[in-house]
Amino acid sequence: MDRQTTADLLEKTPAILRGLMAEVPEKLLKEHRIPGKWSAHEHACHISRVQMIQIGRLKRFLTEERPVFAPYVPGTTSPADELIKMDLRVALDDFEASRAEFVAGMRGAKDWEKTGEHPEYTRFSLAFMARHVLFHDYVHMYRIEELGFTRILPHK
Repeated sequence: MDRQTTADLLEKTPAILRGLMAEVPEKLLKEHRIPGKWSAHEHACHISRVQMIQIGRLKRFLTEERPVFAPYVPGTTSPADELIKMDLRVALDDFEASRAEFVAGMRGAKDWEKTGEHPEYTRFSLAFMARHVLFHDYVHMYRIEELGFTRILPHK
C-alpha cells in the first residue's frame, strides 16, 4: 500500500471510531460480554492508547538511525485495569489529535522504507508500522461492532 493511501485511510479512522462508539448501546459499553475479554470501551481506549505509543515510535524513526522498539502488551507492560478506567470521550479526543500528528509525521517522513527492529516482527519499517496501525484499528473496531450489535457472541 502506498504512503498516500495509507495516510488517507489512517486520517479517516478517528471519525469512524467515534461514530461507531456513538452507536454502541450505553449499557453495553463497559460490559464484558465475552468472559475474560475486553469490552467495547476497552477496545476503543486501547486504540487511543496505542496511537500514543505509535507517535513515540514515529519520532524515533525520524530521529534515530535504526531504532529498536519494545513490545506493548496491555495488562503486562501497563496496568491491567488501565483501559476500563479511561474516560472514553477524552480517549476519543486524544485519538483524533494524536492520529492527526501521526499522519502529518508520516506524510513528512523522508524515508518511508526506513527500518528498525521490533522483536515481534521479522521486518519493521515506517511503511510496515503505518499499515500495521491501520489494520490494528480495524481489528479492534470489528470487535467493538461485534460486542455492540451481535445477538449471540462466539466464545473466544
